[in-house]
Amino acid sequence: MAAKKTQSGRRTTIYRLTGLDELRDAIRPKYLEDERFRHESVEVGERAGFLITGAMTKDRVEWCSPLAALTGSAVAIDSKTPAGALVLASKDNGEGSDDEASTVDDEETDDGAEDGVAYALTYGMGFQLLEPSRLDNLFGQRIAIRTAAPDKLRSLTVTTMDDRSRTSRATIPQGDGLLGFGVGDVGEAVSRIVANANLPALSQSSGEPLQLRGADALNVPIGLSARDVLADLAEIERILATEPPEQLKILEQLSAVKNPEMKERLDQQLSEVLDSEEGKVGLAWPHERVDENGTPDSWKPTSLWPGRRNTVRQGQPEWPDILSALTEETAGQRLARVDRAKIQLFRDAKGEDAISQAIPLRRWLAFECELDGHAYALYDGSWYQIHHDYAENINERTEAIFDQNVDDLDFPRWEPDEDEEAYNKKLANVRGGVCLDRKLIRTDLHPRGFEACDVYLPDGTLVHVKKTEKSAAASHLLAQALVSTDALCNDKQARDELRAEIVARGGDAGELGMRPTRVVLAMHRTEGRHVTADELFTFTKVNLVRQATSLKERGVDVRIVAVEGPEQAD
Repeated sequence: MAAKKTQSGRRTTIYRLTGLDELRDAIRPKYLEDERFRHESVEVGERAGFLITGAMTKDRVEWCSPLAALTGSAVAIDSKTPAGALVLASKDNGEGSDDEASTVDDEETDDGAEDGVAYALTYGMGFQLLEPSRLDNLFGQRIAIRTAAPDKLRSLTVTTMDDRSRTSRATIPQGDGLLGFGVGDVGEAVSRIVANANLPALSQSSGEPLQLRGADALNVPIGLSARDVLADLAEIERILATEPPEQLKILEQLSAVKNPEMKERLDQQLSEVLDSEEGKVGLAWPHERVDENGTPDSWKPTSLWPGRRNTVRQGQPEWPDILSALTEETAGQRLARVDRAKIQLFRDAKGEDAISQAIPLRRWLAFECELDGHAYALYDGSWYQIHHDYAENINERTEAIFDQNVDDLDFPRWEPDEDEEAYNKKLANVRGGVCLDRKLIRTDLHPRGFEACDVYLPDGTLVHVKKTEKSAAASHLLAQALVSTDALCNDKQARDELRAEIVARGGDAGELGMRPTRVVLAMHRTEGRHVTADELFTFTKVNLVRQATSLKERGVDVRIVAVEGPEQAD
């Protein structure tokens, strides 16, 4: 039996940095100017490096004052927090290296970073020394995905993009696959992975799987000699260039953008679109910020119309309303207005019964663009990078929902002089259903009430109807339907209240069992146009696909009907 390799290295936290003109660019300027820190250009083997070491000091730590005030004692304790970072170029800067994975670049300077890439080995609080805008975000996660045993994941931190946008961390000490964590569907961005991983080529590997923590940084045992450290970095770079395993590929197809410099560039893209009034931008319903998704009768902006009194406005906010307000700002200032403005929704026309907090306008915006060959989307005020395969998957699944057979749903055409209320009454009459438009179901879980549907059909179908001239209206329709169905599937009191409402209006609630039979999203557009899957914003598609899949698992079908007008029917 072969003896296990004796380990002589130490666990080290490693960051990857990009966009560097020289290695010192990896360090925050304030620490380069801080006399408490010593920095110099160095070489590790034949590799150019930049070393900074020092300590963050305080004459008196913060908790001394409150403790002294409580006790009357003179409490004065200083603190010293050591920090160090060694920044290494990704390639050798000269000939004669023993590192076979390295290459020679005669034009490289002693303090250069070929292709703008470098690695930082951090010690103590050394991560605080690094320039955030240069960090290769989720570098550690990408390594973990490529080396982890797919059935030995121990912990995942996941942000879910659905009607209850949330971030959660799940831990299974003995390890499990994605399904064990409830992960594997669309609309999930993973930001941290802990797993048993196989990295046998690392200098300090014992040949056994090691526990790997991967997020923005990578924490692994590496060697102590220059030769071993450079070999370990070369192996990490090699792993990074490989394709992820199929079982874990979905974990990196959607990622939150945390790099401040990239966020600034994306904001600039948004600013240019707002100034030109052209591009894929509009309003998306921020349903995860609305307490109860009833239908608002009015809304009120704050800090939106410059120099104008922000009064209650009827109906729901539409993109033309917002755009007309933004255009009153000078070009280049509209993005700042987006970050200052808020919108609050009200159930009543007078704006007295609020159904939401004042929601920042940025959280209402839907925007998509491409930058440096990658696709990005703004969702709930945050930026996300969308992998090409991920976008294709979402598009295909959304198209499949739109393409489902709806031949049995023969809805009357929508006349030009009809509003939603008039059409809902006509639809109920033609199909023998019950109009429940704006009839709220109140329960202990939903004391302010929710709208079960616009029309209830006798076979247990819930129909939600909307004029969807803009993507925001489609987003709102989806949000309303999802809240309603979720409540009815999980709350017996809600089902009982809905049955009573149907019977009170002369309908037959006999087919409404433990859940609705079907949910129908009925959309209408004027001028002969139909709503298509292509027109929806990416995260509206994400919500549709996630929730349609979830409801299907409960036995509830989701269908989309394009309601025709006279110009379409003729």
